[in-house]
Amino acid sequence: MKRQIKGAAIVAAPFLIGGTAHAQYSSDYTSPRHAVVDASGARTVEVEAGAGSLRVEGKPGLRQVEVNGTARSSSQRFLSEIRLIAERRGNVIFIKADMPEQRGFDDYNFSAALDLVIQVPQGMNADISDGSGDTRVSGVGELDATDGSGDFSVDGAAGTVHITDGSGTLRIENVTGDVRVRDGSGEIDVRNVTGSFTVESDGSGGITATDVRGSVIVEHDGSGNIDVSKVGRDFRVESKGSGEIDYSSVSGQVDIPERRRGYRRGDD
Repeated sequence: MKRQIKGAAIVAAPFLIGGTAHAQYSSDYTSPRHAVVDASGARTVEVEAGAGSLRVEGKPGLRQVEVNGTARSSSQRFLSEIRLIAERRGNVIFIKADMPEQRGFDDYNFSAALDLVIQVPQGMNADISDGSGDTRVSGVGELDATDGSGDFSVDGAAGTVHITDGSGTLRIENVTGDVRVRDGSGEIDVRNVTGSFTVESDGSGGITATDVRGSVIVEHDGSGNIDVSKVGRDFRVESKGSGEIDYSSVSGQVDIPERRRGYRRGDD
């Protein structure tokens, strides 16, 4: 029965200097960046990333954190000043892209970015801060991430996942633990979660959740449709703006604002 209610570490720290004369992430000039840090006994990789693409991949059997990147800039001078910092801080591996500072008005005409691929031991916890650009995370342990703009995807996390996302599509799947999301705009798609899935707040964009063994809770949703299926426990929407709500195969209780209760034609 389906019902409807209407209503370290990495751093991809590239950054944009200006942008009036060149497109963001211009690749007029490029050069490689590389770093390796011993991960023996480390528990967390901490990433500070700005502009540019970012990939964090957990690999079985790996005993170090390997970072490979490509620095890009529309200025040869800025390109040479883009540095990759990778170091051990106790039980944390810290990785950051150190970007050149703007020195004058002419700097507004240039861009700089750092694309990064970071490989870590499988199951290592990850703490990620990303400015802009697409981000992909896989094979980590617990994940705490803040993302500005660009698509963000998670495929495989052995622990809790907490993401604060500005804009762009957010995809999360194959998580052994709870998932909590705070989102500005863009679609949210969550699949195969062992724990519960909670949307603390969502500005705009649809929310899809399927195969969640715990509960699905939407604390506040601005606009966009909500589509939920295969929920092991409860489904609850505490606050809903505009958009429709569809749900099916909910094992526990369904609690939706009274003003939005109703059935879609043809449902039992």
